[in-house]
Amino acid sequence: MTDASRQARMDAAGPLSLVADGPLQRLLCRLHCSDAALGRLGRRVALAMALLWLPLLVLSLMDGRAWEGAQVPFLKDVDTALRYLVALPLMLAAEVLVHRRMTVAVGKFVERGLVEPAQDEAFRRILAAMRRAVASSRVEALLLAFVYVVGIGAIWRQVSALEIDTWYGVVENGQLQLRLPGLWMQWVSVPLFQFLILRWYYRLLLWAVLLWRLSRLPLALQPLHPDQAGGLGFLSQMTLAFVPLLVAQGTMASGWIAGQILYSDAQLLHFKLDLAAATVVSLCFVLAPLLPFVPALADAKRLGLSAYGALAMDYAADFQRKWLGRGGSPSPLGDADFQSLADLGNSYQSLSNMRVFPVGLRLVAKLAVAFLAPVAPLALTMVSADELLDRVVSLLL
Repeated sequence: MTDASRQARMDAAGPLSLVADGPLQRLLCRLHCSDAALGRLGRRVALAMALLWLPLLVLSLMDGRAWEGAQVPFLKDVDTALRYLVALPLMLAAEVLVHRRMTVAVGKFVERGLVEPAQDEAFRRILAAMRRAVASSRVEALLLAFVYVVGIGAIWRQVSALEIDTWYGVVENGQLQLRLPGLWMQWVSVPLFQFLILRWYYRLLLWAVLLWRLSRLPLALQPLHPDQAGGLGFLSQMTLAFVPLLVAQGTMASGWIAGQILYSDAQLLHFKLDLAAATVVSLCFVLAPLLPFVPALADAKRLGLSAYGALAMDYAADFQRKWLGRGGSPSPLGDADFQSLADLGNSYQSLSNMRVFPVGLRLVAKLAVAFLAPVAPLALTMVSADELLDRVVSLLL
């Protein structure tokens, strides 16, 4: 197939992005805070800060609880600072990276010949269904309703809110009584932040559905492809696009743990199981969508080893007859017999090393590090900075 015909097939299918459409995205475009290519990231970050964080600062200043006046003043609330000043911009930045890489990754299925021309119509139907799901107003409305009905009371008040005197409220008779900044927190900042998180989970669900549907097509996997993933190695780059999202998740976990350590007499080691579970769950969100390709890759590897094993056996037999003289007439092999035998062995070894999962352990480790990196500074709560410096110096000098 020529490059022109392959490009024509890609153009006919059209690009797909799971983040460049939807009611919120269309609203941002009308506000000139975004465009079709998800540009103007700075404007979106500024708008988010103006809605979710800046009013909390202003109201806390007016309430006299920005720097003092409570056990947890606003400017000393590590959890709130990390959530709105670090995690939120990271989630918005992740949209840009995912958009750019996803449009390329989806096209690779045609560009690499994984989807054969006979499957073009099915391929286009899959992409069209995904575009409709991304653009759905009903889903985002349901997510918004969920955060206001469940997210505020059952999640924020019961799980995240501190049960001490803070900048957003005080505890009286076992109940959290919100002050003016807390009311904005409850009705604007918390639900909108939760909405953005759930919106990301929905996109990951769509990504999983997309890959599951593509895996059901008779893909032309190539067991000898140098990426050692049957030609699906490009999905590694797509998976890496979720790193900012994982860092954002790790930042939120770090902020919550920091609040518990600073204001609830907890220690970092108390959360080791929580961190392990959160790491596994977060990695599953990113890696589980690739699982549907495992059966096809396993079959391709098995059939490839069988066919290549038979070819290698015939070649080895001819080589034995010619060069080791164990009966039979010499076969018309060329002078490059030994190099060909070595190449055959290298190819068989490459086939044996083919993965049945599209990404390798090194990438999985990178994803885990991305999630846990924001938690690393909390190790300083177990030892003072001066003591840590003394230990480092004693080790190095």
